[in-house]
Amino acid sequence: MKTKIETDLRVALHDRASRVYASPDLLATDYHPSTRSMRPRLAIGGGLAAVVAVTAAAVATMLSLSGGASNAFAGWTSKPTAPSASQLASTEAYCSGKVPFQGLPLKIVDARGPFTIAVYSDGSSNDFCSTGPSWFTNTSGWRTSPPVSPPAGRLFLWSDHTSTHGGQSYGSMIARAGDGVSAATLTLDDGSQVTATVENGWAVAWWPGAGHVAAARLTTTSGTQTQTFDYPCDVHRCNGGGPHGGKPDGGPGGG
Repeated sequence: MKTKIETDLRVALHDRASRVYASPDLLATDYHPSTRSMRPRLAIGGGLAAVVAVTAAAVATMLSLSGGASNAFAGWTSKPTAPSASQLASTEAYCSGKVPFQGLPLKIVDARGPFTIAVYSDGSSNDFCSTGPSWFTNTSGWRTSPPVSPPAGRLFLWSDHTSTHGGQSYGSMIARAGDGVSAATLTLDDGSQVTATVENGWAVAWWPGAGHVAAARLTTTSGTQTQTFDYPCDVHRCNGGGPHGGKPDGGPGGG
């Protein structure tokens, strides 16, 4: 009888194999849990040895990405999660006393496991705040005049930024969402996909790795459409600094 962890491991190996290397042979491999046998050991042939090696590598990579003790991103999910009441309360308590512009209305909360990002804005003044593990806590703010009004059904990127913690990279996006945008699925330049949180005219997401946003599949009142981006010239409008200053590490996440 399979245990739950064996079943979960089997599913994760298939998922990891599909993302690491789309080989038909690898995708067809049936990852079974190890079993004891009373039969004598047999020599492993070259083909089987290769499968075993690939499986072992997939296990090691999966454990690294899915929450090993040394993984700073343990608990992260590609789709937003529903924050608990205590998670929201701790985020509000931390952010309210540290953001640059006090008293702005909360516009969006993006939660992914233990990680939370909040954006406060009155249109001209804007605060960014992240909470979670100690290394993830951060606040910053920026102002824009006049306020940005993105076209209906489109995103305007405030930030598409890569940071590093403990030798591991992670990227983030903060965007204004035009009228009618209700959902956004991001495709990064490494081919991976992340679902953004979209609320109150804002869109926020972050992800492990050094990828940048290459495209967004947007759900709008006029249907689904795709918007493409050409990093870095879709950040800050690429007009010599953009509406809030585009020097490296400036604004809510730099450029």
